[in-house]
Amino acid sequence: MKKFIFLVIFSLPFFVFAQEDTLTLEKSISIALENNASIRLANAKIKEAQAEKSQALSYFFPKIYSSSSYTRLDEKSEMASVVLSDDEIYDYNLGLVQPIFHGGLLPAYNLQRENLKANQSYFESVRNNLVVEVKKAYFQVLGAGKIKQVAEESVTSTKAHLNTIEAYLKEGLVSEVEVLRAKVALSNARQSLIDADNAVELAKSLFNSLLNRNLGQEVVIEDVLYLDDYNVDLSSAISQAINSRPEIKEASSRLKISQSGVSIAHSSFLPQVSLIGQWDRIKGAELPIDEWQESWSATVSVEMDIWDWGENLNEVRKAKSQSEQVRSSLELLVNNIELEVRQAYFKLLSEKEKIKVQDEAVKEADKNFRDTLLRFKEGLSTNTDVLDAQVLLSQAKTNYYQALYEYNIAIALVERAIGVKIN
Repeated sequence: MKKFIFLVIFSLPFFVFAQEDTLTLEKSISIALENNASIRLANAKIKEAQAEKSQALSYFFPKIYSSSSYTRLDEKSEMASVVLSDDEIYDYNLGLVQPIFHGGLLPAYNLQRENLKANQSYFESVRNNLVVEVKKAYFQVLGAGKIKQVAEESVTSTKAHLNTIEAYLKEGLVSEVEVLRAKVALSNARQSLIDADNAVELAKSLFNSLLNRNLGQEVVIEDVLYLDDYNVDLSSAISQAINSRPEIKEASSRLKISQSGVSIAHSSFLPQVSLIGQWDRIKGAELPIDEWQESWSATVSVEMDIWDWGENLNEVRKAKSQSEQVRSSLELLVNNIELEVRQAYFKLLSEKEKIKVQDEAVKEADKNFRDTLLRFKEGLSTNTDVLDAQVLLSQAKTNYYQALYEYNIAIALVERAIGVKIN
């Protein structure tokens, strides 16, 4: 893979290189992943799903319960002068319930297992989206800074030209109309600088928001850009996206969840078999009333719905319908992701070509401005020619920086679209 590198360094106030608190792109991403609320929310969903999976597993094992009671009667129970029960009754018992065959237990566990996988995939999706947003914000700050510098250069150059025109006016070489034109051009340049400064502040606020920092906090980021000539095969990218995108993995898990829901609904037609064991210790309710009596029992319980007027059948139909909806959603998602890959791929190609075109445009506009300025000093071109040449140069530089940073954003979009980092 061929690589060409642009090293772009400017002395804007918030782009400082030799400071300890300078943020690199990697450091910015790390801070965002640590502090952003969306990551914490997605991680909490994973913990919730883990608890639900453990809960579903516990239903396979016996449940042991205990109870005790004390009863005070108004009087002892007697018959023919024989005390049958005391006026104070104590009762302690232990019980155990072990499912033997519950048709919905296994699909319920499978459902929670897939739910955990779905939430883990969702976490990866949130993480990937946040990384892309941080990259976009990072490059937007840099791009806005470059455009601001272009605007500053334009103001400086136009002001210098105005000084020249005013000097020519004193010598009678130009009319006052030319001075007015230069002043209007300077006002326009200053307006562009105001807009560029606002764009920088907004870009910095968005960047701070993603890193969960104070929106007004100063942004000091590394301004070294490495531009790699990436060669991405579209068909391979689409195939890789289908296999790697966490959104598809999540949707696949959701489909399995819906299929488990169908199995759970079917289980309502099956018997529920359980083993129930009980041990009881009681005093005062049986003869002899002053001694503790112990007993135990073991029961096999079988429960089954005989007739429910179609309730279970309609529950199955409902679950199947929901599963078909999830399946259709998965198919739509796959199509949308393929479209996303194509859009990101063609944007990458477009921005790469724009860099080449705008690089040439900057060289030509710069040469045109210098030549026009020289001809003006020699009286071979007009004031309007100089002002137009300055506008063309500023626009060419702005377009170049926009293409340069949009290309890096396009790389991030391609990586997000295919689900892996481009090598």
